[in-house]
Amino acid sequence: TGRDMFLAAQIVSIITIITTIIGLCCKNKYNVMLFMTLSNISMLVTYLLLGRYLGCLLVGGATLRTFIYFAYAKFNKRPQLIFVIFFEIYFVLLSLFLWKDFKDLFMLANLCLLTYTTWQNNMAVFRIGYIFSSVFLITYDIGVGAYVGCVSEVIMLAVSAWTLIKFDYLNKINDLVEHFYSTIAPTYEMQIKKNGNVEYFISSNINDEYNNFCYLKSPEDFEQNVQEIKNEFELAGRKPVVYFQSVENNNINEIMAFSKSHKLLFHDCWMKLKTGYQSKTKKCLLENVIFRPANEDDAQDLLYVFRAGFVDCSENEVYKYSKDYYDKYKKVFEERTLKKYNIYPYLAYLENQPISVLFVYVNGTNAYICQITTLEKYRRKGVASSLIRYSIQEQRKHGIENFYLVTEKYTFLETFYMKNNFEEVSQGFCFDIKKKPQRKAKSQIL
Repeated sequence: TGRDMFLAAQIVSIITIITTIIGLCCKNKYNVMLFMTLSNISMLVTYLLLGRYLGCLLVGGATLRTFIYFAYAKFNKRPQLIFVIFFEIYFVLLSLFLWKDFKDLFMLANLCLLTYTTWQNNMAVFRIGYIFSSVFLITYDIGVGAYVGCVSEVIMLAVSAWTLIKFDYLNKINDLVEHFYSTIAPTYEMQIKKNGNVEYFISSNINDEYNNFCYLKSPEDFEQNVQEIKNEFELAGRKPVVYFQSVENNNINEIMAFSKSHKLLFHDCWMKLKTGYQSKTKKCLLENVIFRPANEDDAQDLLYVFRAGFVDCSENEVYKYSKDYYDKYKKVFEERTLKKYNIYPYLAYLENQPISVLFVYVNGTNAYICQITTLEKYRRKGVASSLIRYSIQEQRKHGIENFYLVTEKYTFLETFYMKNNFEEVSQGFCFDIKKKPQRKAKSQIL
C-alpha cells in the first residue's frame, strides 16, 4: 500500500544517514566517494518508493557519476572534464522532459552543484559543495515528504560544516616555520621555548644553524632582543643565529634592512604543492625502476642512499648533511620509531639496487617532503620526480591533503620543485648575529 511504501522509504533513508555521516568524516576523497556511492544508492531507493521518478532518475545518474569519480579517486586521479559535461547535460535534459513541479528545481540544483564540486581534488571545495547541497536537499525532501531523508540532510549539513572547520581551518597552517619544526621536533630532540615574539628552536643532538636558531617574527623588534638572544644561545652552547620569515613579502623591507649589518647564512624558499594540480612532469627515463614505501626493515638500503647522496657527496652539492644527521636516522631505524615520529620513507630501486630515497613527515592532513636524493649516476633522469609523485599518491590515500617542502632560494632545486608543481608560499632568512658580515656572504649549504 501507499502507507507501507512511505514507511519503507523512511527506513531506507536511515541507510542514507549512516553512509553519509561515515563518508563526510573520511579525510581522503577515495573513502568519501565510496560511502557517497552507497548513500546515493539508498537515496535512489527512497525516491523510488515515494514515487518521485524524476528524483529517482536524477539520483540514479548521480550514483553512476559518483561511482565513476570513486573509480578515478582509487588511482588518485581527477576524472576527465567530459564526464562533468555529460552529467550536467544529462541532469538538465532529464529535468526538462520529466518536470513535475517547482520542487524538482532543488534536486536539479543539488546535482549540478555536486557534479562540479566532487570533480575537484580540493577537499575544501568538495566539503563546501556538500554544505550547499544539503540546503537544496532539505528543501526538496520537505516538499516531497522524505522526512527521514530530510533529517539525513540536516546531519549532512552539520557534519560537512564540522569537517570543513576541522580539516581546512583548524588544521590550516598560519606559520610554516613554527609548524614545520613543531612537527619534526621529536626526531631532532628539539626544544622550543617561546618568549613573547621570540621563539628559540634548539636541538640537543644536531649542532648547526638549520636546527638551532632564534625565530623572530618581527624584524623591527630585533635590537631590543639581541642580547637576550645571544645569552640564550650561549647557555645552550650553540651559535647565535636569528631566523626571519617573510610571508607574501609583507615584512621583506625590514628583513633587508637588517641583513645589511649581519651575515646571511642562508635564504630559504618554502613551497607548497599546487592544490588539485595534476602532475605533468616527464616520466622516469630509466626502465624497470620500482618505487615503494619503506620501513625499518629497509634500514640498510635507506642509510646507504642517504649517506651516498648527502654525507659522502662532494662539497659542491647543493645538499650536504653532517654525519650527525646520518647517525640520527640510524638511531631512529635501530629503535624502530619511524611511526612514532610520523616519518614515512620511500625508495626507488633499479635491478634490486636502491638508487633514490625521500622522507615524508606527516602531521594531521599536512605533510613535509624532506631529504630527497638520488645516487649521482642516476640523476637528471626523472627518478626523483617520479618518487615525489609516487609518495604524494600514497600519502593521499591516507588522507593527506597538503604537501610542503623547503629548499634554498635561487638554486636549481627551487626550479626542480617548481617543475614538480610546487609553488612558493614563503621565504626565510637566517643571519649570523655574532660576526660582522663579509663583503660576499657565502650561503650555507643545506
